[in-house]
Amino acid sequence: MSALKARINYIAEFSDKKLETEFFNQYIGKAIRYIRPIMLCFGILNTLFIIPDYFFIENPTAFIQAAVGRVILFILVLALFFGIKRTDNYRRFAVWITLGETAVIILFFYVLNCYETPDFLIQAFGVMVILIVLCMVPNRWIYSMGMSVFTSTGFLILSKLLIKNIEARQFLAGTVYIWIVIVLSAILSLRSNYIERVWYLNNKELTRLSMTDPLSGAFNRIKINEEMKKWTEYSKRYNADFSIAIIDFDDFKGINDNYGHLVGDKIIVEFVSLINKKIRKCDIFARWGGEEFILLLPNTNIKQAVELTERIRKSIENHDFCIPNNITCSIGVAQMTADDDETTILRKVDNVLYAAKKAGKNTVVWL
Repeated sequence: MSALKARINYIAEFSDKKLETEFFNQYIGKAIRYIRPIMLCFGILNTLFIIPDYFFIENPTAFIQAAVGRVILFILVLALFFGIKRTDNYRRFAVWITLGETAVIILFFYVLNCYETPDFLIQAFGVMVILIVLCMVPNRWIYSMGMSVFTSTGFLILSKLLIKNIEARQFLAGTVYIWIVIVLSAILSLRSNYIERVWYLNNKELTRLSMTDPLSGAFNRIKINEEMKKWTEYSKRYNADFSIAIIDFDDFKGINDNYGHLVGDKIIVEFVSLINKKIRKCDIFARWGGEEFILLLPNTNIKQAVELTERIRKSIENHDFCIPNNITCSIGVAQMTADDDETTILRKVDNVLYAAKKAGKNTVVWL
């Protein structure tokens, strides 16, 4: 799917929920590496503020309450620090982060309440730092903005109730600066989220192109070599069935000579579409070269592989392609044994394909 085909909505998320989940699951895996240390530093720094609290909060009871609040916040940060490491689910991660942020903000308000005469502008500066951190933490943009509005609104209301004799111009200035930070953070965060998704789509498209035959849309040799290694190792490790088939058009050169290469290309594209409808999602189908195609069949024994390839052979023979002549193919099938590796199993299936050609074509031969 290209960037032009996938719609990114007004909150900088893919409209396709499956694609958004796929993106976010990959994104949080990378983001967790840097966000966990930041969270830990924040928790430690917040706890160290107990020291200035000791000097600024004159009431011993209020100081103890503030200290307890900061310790609880540190414990919460530690829980998030270890909890998100085990999280690989998009929705669960977003909920974890948002609930954690909510608790942190409430505890911030609680500590603010412990100050007898808090300085409004100093506390407003602290809120601005929190707002910036909220936009740095990986989360859904709409959740981050919701937390920013909750934080700023809660702080301004609490300040009006708790802090006496705030000068009107100070309160107005603090309010304006806070909302400037929110708006700028929202714009930058939205743009960043949009660009990250565009990059993700472009990288996804480049990966697809690097593994796909440009004409047929089937996988290419790069992908098949990767899958061959993966499934031969899997077969040996778990003693699992693994079969391979090579499918070769009969007399395809004659089709190109009689009808032209454009018709030949059209037949290949139609052929690939036909095969893809016959195989399972776990099967790997690729263009091996020219008019030869290879089919990897994980967890499939020789009997099952022959039954499948026979159905494929018949469907090709009976399919109405874009030329009057019937198109047929020869298929060689082999199952991997304990003594085989990638090279020997390919040699086996190549030999049985040759035997299918010698046997009169339009047939399936297996070993």
